[in-house]
Amino acid sequence: MRVIFIIFWTLSIFVFTCTANFSELLASGAVHFEWDAHPQFTELLKPLPVSINMDFIIQKIGHLTAFFILALLLQTKVRSKFEVFIFAGFYAILTEFLQLYFTRDGRLFDIGIDSAGILLSLAIGSFVNARNSKEISHS
Repeated sequence: MRVIFIIFWTLSIFVFTCTANFSELLASGAVHFEWDAHPQFTELLKPLPVSINMDFIIQKIGHLTAFFILALLLQTKVRSKFEVFIFAGFYAILTEFLQLYFTRDGRLFDIGIDSAGILLSLAIGSFVNARNSKEISHS
């Protein structure tokens, strides 16, 4: 059953990151993909925008949250924190790369934000596991 949740969440991340118009997806639930067979890979290197607005902040919180949840789900199935980090990190890189093919903006700094969500999830998971171990050993 855990694997189903992981698959569902990875597919959800794919839809959210690769749909042609994220605002339209949120407003109407419409999923629409556009394919660009020749993306500009230099887009990955673009810096943060000069003016940061609330939509930008909400998108970055979404990145952090999506990969935080993915890492949490993976921790229920995979015991190795390193394997969780590698799988979730690879998926973060993959989705940013794929966004270029789906006429979206893929950015390296988004991979950093995704990684922050993964690391936060792993840290909380380690804290909870350590706390549970102490409670069990004191019982």
